[in-house]
Amino acid sequence: MTGTARQATTGGNMEEPRVAIIGGGAAGLSAAVAAARLGAAVTLLEADARVGKKILVTGNGRCNLTNSSVSPSAYNHPEFVEQVLAGHSCDAIRSFFGGMGLLTYADEEGRVYPVCNAAASVLEVLRLECGHLGVDTRCGFEVTGIAEAPDSAGFEVLSRDGGKLRADAVVVTTGGGESLLTATGHGSVECVPVLCPLKTELEPIRGLSGVRVKCAASILSGDGEPVATERGELLFREYGVSGIMVFDLSRFLERGSTLCVDFFPDMSAPDMRALLSGRCTDLSWRTAQTFFDGMLHSRVAQAVLRAARIDSKTPVAELPCEPLAVILKDFRLTITGTGDAAQAQVTRGGASVGDFDPHTMGSRLMPGLYAAGEALDIDGRCGGYNLHWAWASGIVAGQSAARLAETCATGDYE
Repeated sequence: MTGTARQATTGGNMEEPRVAIIGGGAAGLSAAVAAARLGAAVTLLEADARVGKKILVTGNGRCNLTNSSVSPSAYNHPEFVEQVLAGHSCDAIRSFFGGMGLLTYADEEGRVYPVCNAAASVLEVLRLECGHLGVDTRCGFEVTGIAEAPDSAGFEVLSRDGGKLRADAVVVTTGGGESLLTATGHGSVECVPVLCPLKTELEPIRGLSGVRVKCAASILSGDGEPVATERGELLFREYGVSGIMVFDLSRFLERGSTLCVDFFPDMSAPDMRALLSGRCTDLSWRTAQTFFDGMLHSRVAQAVLRAARIDSKTPVAELPCEPLAVILKDFRLTITGTGDAAQAQVTRGGASVGDFDPHTMGSRLMPGLYAAGEALDIDGRCGGYNLHWAWASGIVAGQSAARLAETCATGDYE
């Protein structure tokens, strides 16, 4: 469907503008509020028995809804995201929720939470606002397709049980939305889990499960070049590594990638060699087994010795400082894959952003069709960035859909 805006779904002028929103998650709920505030008759369609289930588990049940440091560089398509963030900053999102009665605060790392530290409060103010604005929420409505209405007046949204809904404009916000959009001719990117743990080779981390270390870590490409680096707390697991810094690094995983762990990121390689040399002199009476006591977690120390092929009974005076220094600054693990997909916080992939206008979130191929949130191939780092994208893109899409629907209803075409 191309060209100018279509007529109202029921024909004639001055009809009520109708907007259908597919998906009752963060993006869908914010789109519903935004569209309804502009006077559209909004129908929110959700396949599950209730809306907003994923909101309840975000931020460990506290809902990290945005971040004071949000910026385009935190996302995989920064040029596209920049257009949305230009009018929807962290303060704007906090104001959006403040207008619904939600009080928020930012912690020392810029993560924004509701003052009551309960994700349920975020969902509840959205539900209350939707109710107040007259949004028609239909749960258990599993959308299977979007089609042009037979008379070319708007769209028909089709459900699995054979139901149909007519609308002037449609907003797709579901994580599986790329399949709906692909069916209408839009390009898509294969969905893969990101913001998740990483599986690694197991022998180098034998015995380390449950150990946490403050460090820096980098993803190296197949040719050994650093692709991304993060600092923070790394958690060794029986299958590999986890922790927020690992989740952020997982966004840059490629075939043949390697993880490089720097146990002492604040110390240069020459300084590390000097430190170890000094310890060899000062602690010459120890053996390798206790050489790192006071410097490393004992189990990490054993892993370092294994990597250097040093027997734990070796006298400290005989330790080779150079290879130990290298390993402490560059402890490498071959990455074998991502952890359990159920542990992933978001999914990378979805409808190709090139098919959508970031100023409106509208389709370039089918006027009147919009996408937001997880329906598009947009993902960001941990810390509230993905929810911020959901709210911001949902608001833009909802407002744009309402304006288009109003144009259809009044017959005020361009």
